[in-house]
Amino acid sequence: MRLKNKVAIITGGANGIGKGIVNCMAKEGAIAIIADRDIKQAEEVMKFCADSYGTRGLALQVDVTKEQETRKAIKRVIDDFSGIDILVNNVGVTGKLGMPFTNNTEEDWDLVWDVNVKPVFYAAKAIAPHFQERKSGRIINMSSIAGFMPGLTKPHYSVSKVGIATFTQILAHEFAPYGVTVNAIAPGLVWTPLWEGFAPQLVERWPEKYKKMSPRQIFNKHVSDLIPLKREQTPEDIGMAAVFLASDEAKNITGQILFVDGGAVMR
Repeated sequence: MRLKNKVAIITGGANGIGKGIVNCMAKEGAIAIIADRDIKQAEEVMKFCADSYGTRGLALQVDVTKEQETRKAIKRVIDDFSGIDILVNNVGVTGKLGMPFTNNTEEDWDLVWDVNVKPVFYAAKAIAPHFQERKSGRIINMSSIAGFMPGLTKPHYSVSKVGIATFTQILAHEFAPYGVTVNAIAPGLVWTPLWEGFAPQLVERWPEKYKKMSPRQIFNKHVSDLIPLKREQTPEDIGMAAVFLASDEAKNITGQILFVDGGAVMR
C-alpha cells in the first residue's frame, strides 16, 4: 500500500500499458483516475480495480490532445478529490511505418507529435500551479527504447519519445524548487493493442521475412532478437516501475529515464 489514498491521474489508462499502470497503482492503494477517450473501457478498468482491490477511482472521457479538455479534467479532479498527487502522461500512438523516412508524410509526423508530445506539455502546464502551491507531486512520462536505439522503422515515433525524455529533464529542473519529481519510463517490447496493430505494417513492408507469421509470432521474434533477457515486458512491469517512481522510496529521484526493457538498450 505504498500509494494509499494518493490521487493519481493516468492518461490513456483504458488499455495497454496505461491499464497496467492503473491496476498496479490501485493495488497499491491509490485513487486512480483514468483520462481516456474510450470511456467504456476506462469504466471497465475502474470496475475491475474496485472489485479486486476495494479502491475508488474515476473514469473521465477526455481527449488529452486538446489543451482545454486536459485543463478542465485536471481542475475537476482537484475539485472532486481535494488535490492530485501523481500525474502519469501515458497516452501515445506509434504512427505509420517509415523505412525509409521519406515514406512518412507531414500528417504522419503531426499526428505522432500531437498525441505523444503535446499532451505531456498540456498536462504539466495545467497541473503546475497546483503542485507548486502544494510543494509536492510526482510526474511520470512515458518514453520508449525506440528513442534511444533508435527505431528506424518509425522515425517520427523515435523522435517523439526522445523528445519526451528531454522534456522530462527540463520539467525536473523547473519543478525541483517545489519538491516535485519528474521522471520518465522507457518500456521495451510490451504486447499491447498498439503493437498488435503495428505487426501487419511489418508484414506489408517485408512480406518475405514475415510471411505466414501471426502478429504474436512477429512480436515474439522481436523479443528474441532484441531483448537480452529473452522475455517480453508486461504492462504490469511498467506499472510497478511507475508505482516506485510515485512512492516515497523515489523521493530523491528526478530527471531520470528508467529503462524497463530486459536490457535492450545495452545492445
